[in-house]
Amino acid sequence: MSDDTLTLEGAFKKIEELNEKIKELTKQNEENLNGWKRAKADYINFKNDSEKRRDELNGLAMMTSAAQNIPILGNFKKAFSMLPDDLKNSEWVKGIEQIYKQMKEMIKGLGVEEYAESVIGVPFDPTKHYAVGEERIDTQEDGVITQEVSPGYTFRGTVIVPAKVIVNKKQNNS
Repeated sequence: MSDDTLTLEGAFKKIEELNEKIKELTKQNEENLNGWKRAKADYINFKNDSEKRRDELNGLAMMTSAAQNIPILGNFKKAFSMLPDDLKNSEWVKGIEQIYKQMKEMIKGLGVEEYAESVIGVPFDPTKHYAVGEERIDTQEDGVITQEVSPGYTFRGTVIVPAKVIVNKKQNNS
């Protein structure tokens, strides 16, 4: 018998060794595939988290930029409320009003909106309002807004500047 010839017993032994090797390689292949799937899932999660973080930072930058202009809008509003009647039809004043409207549109484009939920008679809500004073009006309910001193502003639905209001207080609780 030569070295190249296998016995039946040797052939079965060789087949058994090859089957073991196939099982080993299949197991290793499954581990590699599972590792690749985990790495792919981790990458997708990282990508999604990065996009979410980028959007949050962009939103924060837009909110900050817009918030810096809110006091200017308030000053425009106060100036227009004190405008003498003889200047209301002035072309110069109309030009300034146009600048005011452009600024309002600019911050609206950034996602900031003025809210008018602090109308007279609406209950005071500390999540939307900041009480800057109290007054007593017997015809109004206790704890309702009697005046709006300055409007509130939201950014994408979240209050960033609460409306400053005067609240009715019927009785002194001292």
